[in-house]
Amino acid sequence: MIAKEKLPQALKALQRLIIHSKAQAYQSGDTQVADLLNDMELLPEFLADEQDCTQDFVLMLQGIADVHPGCRYIMEEFEQTGVTQE
Repeated sequence: MIAKEKLPQALKALQRLIIHSKAQAYQSGDTQVADLLNDMELLPEFLADEQDCTQDFVLMLQGIADVHPGCRYIMEEFEQTGVTQE
């Protein structure tokens, strides 16, 4: 667990790592991985936002699952936690 006061910085660091990895994937020509990282890039922002961004998060996960079928199980796992789109 991250201390509550460090959570925004931790999520920002996670987002920066995603961006860095995306750039490396594009540079190496691995566009499939780069595209997935690009699609995930905003997820940490939804977690850090003080407003309820649950629906935006769910919609983004669904979009990722639609574009990247190998990730569908992630959306399914998320939905099993009881958080679903209304």
